[in-house]
Amino acid sequence: MTGEIVRQLIIPRCQGRAFELRRGQTLRVIAVEGKQVGDMTLLNLTDFKERLNIPITSSSNGRSLFSARELFSGPPYFNVMLTVTADRHRMHWLHGRCTSLMYRRLYGVEGHRNCHDNIVESLRPFGIQPHDVPFDTFNIFMVAAIDAEGRYAFKPPLVEKGDSIEFRAEMDLLVSISACPDEGEINDYEAKPLKVEVRE
Repeated sequence: MTGEIVRQLIIPRCQGRAFELRRGQTLRVIAVEGKQVGDMTLLNLTDFKERLNIPITSSSNGRSLFSARELFSGPPYFNVMLTVTADRHRMHWLHGRCTSLMYRRLYGVEGHRNCHDNIVESLRPFGIQPHDVPFDTFNIFMVAAIDAEGRYAFKPPLVEKGDSIEFRAEMDLLVSISACPDEGEINDYEAKPLKVEVRE
């Protein structure tokens, strides 16, 4: 990967961060301490009504639920927002993200950190209200499996410490990523930080 680094940040474990990404810049997300998932959503920086759409992304990438070459916005736009330029393992999860409701319904836990709240909090300084936060999520490094009855479950990520995925921005974007706080299989039983690099 070449190009001058114009931004780098650590997304602390169990937290989220949002940042601007300009057209033509490269975004690199790094599993800086090992197996860790990052839940990412996208908005057009100049028109927040245009945002990541996972059904369109999935159907436009061979109907895959586990990887994508291009991440698309939804109707009426249907634009490529990010293009994946380097992805060694090519295993992610195209879906939504964990919420306080999920922890309450599945585990009987109140007040657990979750990716949705992390993303909502990270976008608040940009003037985005909770009801305007997109729920569609590209779950970076997440490994899911679907059984014969259509139910999904998770396994530890394939990535190891230092592995990464790289994207090229096809428009000016507002990106939000949560370092998933799940302490089960999703993050190999330990939540960790992620590192982000943006290059020209």
